[in-house]
Amino acid sequence: MQYYVAASDGAAGGTAGLPDPFHVSDGLLTITAAPAAPGIRDAIEGQAYTSGMLNTAHTFSQTYGYFEIRAQLPAAQGMWPAFWMLPADGSWPPELDVMEMVGGAPNILRNTVHSQVSGGHRVDATHYLDESNVAVPDMTSGFHTYGVDWELDTITWYYDGQPTFQAATPADLNTPMYLIANLAVGGAWAGDPDGTNPAQMTIDYIRGYASAPDAARDDTFHFRDARTGDDLYTTSASERDYIAQNLPSYTEEGVAWAAPAASPDTVDVFRFVDTRTGEHFYTASVAERDHVAAMLPSFHAEGVAFQAYADPALAGIDALTVQRFVETATGAHHYTAGAADTAAFTQAQAGGAWVHEGAAFTVLAPSSPPPDLW
Repeated sequence: MQYYVAASDGAAGGTAGLPDPFHVSDGLLTITAAPAAPGIRDAIEGQAYTSGMLNTAHTFSQTYGYFEIRAQLPAAQGMWPAFWMLPADGSWPPELDVMEMVGGAPNILRNTVHSQVSGGHRVDATHYLDESNVAVPDMTSGFHTYGVDWELDTITWYYDGQPTFQAATPADLNTPMYLIANLAVGGAWAGDPDGTNPAQMTIDYIRGYASAPDAARDDTFHFRDARTGDDLYTTSASERDYIAQNLPSYTEEGVAWAAPAASPDTVDVFRFVDTRTGEHFYTASVAERDHVAAMLPSFHAEGVAFQAYADPALAGIDALTVQRFVETATGAHHYTAGAADTAAFTQAQAGGAWVHEGAAFTVLAPSSPPPDLW
């Protein structure tokens, strides 16, 4: 039921006399959807409302990455705010809907991906969609963030930094897409507005981040010795194969994390092996490396195992912090990757002799999460 007013329409006192739907104040952009006065209906194709749409069709498009909007949404019945993406080449589908909400249901967030290939729900012969209607706190009660991490294999949606839905990336979702933010009115889903008062969608920011290319990260394989509990990590495929073939007590636990490629933002993570017990020890601290080498003669330096971030903030949305624990009775060490793994290990070892030594280093989450170990 809306007509999107553009500069060419003569908004804000222009020749067509159409109301300007955009207003900027204190760094916030407000889009207003308002009932159209009878005198301008002919100029807006007979639509009942004027409103606004932002898009980057001619200024920005990207393949893969993390995209986020921070906004406050309108509560009015019949309003339909959205943040979404379309292919820069003009094709459809695919389409990636980061956030959709209708004013009559302010607690239901819709996350959707449309494609032309099999997957999710079949709409017709050339249109499939995978979607989730997620119950969240009232989206009209203040500002919230809505994000999507679009990667080669998976798409993950976020609300206020928490994942809400994940789907496999369709095979045709692999070309640059541009961003759209708009306030629609009416339609079969949103329904008709129930009043004549304007409604507003207020935007704090819209941001896009590029994904690190696959070549810029290394899968880190994790083995555990069933006899001693030793954790062994390696980014070397040949070492992984050697361990699997020649050390039967070591069980491969999959990819623990992805290590970033060496850059000015990364530091070395050093690996030692205790020749008495076979335990492997990891540190990103040069001072600790030198202390171990000088004071613990049974620890043999095996060189740089992989890279980690010098500053955890540099890891971005895929950041994964590895925590280190020490068993006070034996001196053995254990490493947990991420908050969930750390919480599970801590709970499983409650009352035991394990002591948390703090964050060891920060790496990247693997493309596929490791299995639950605890």
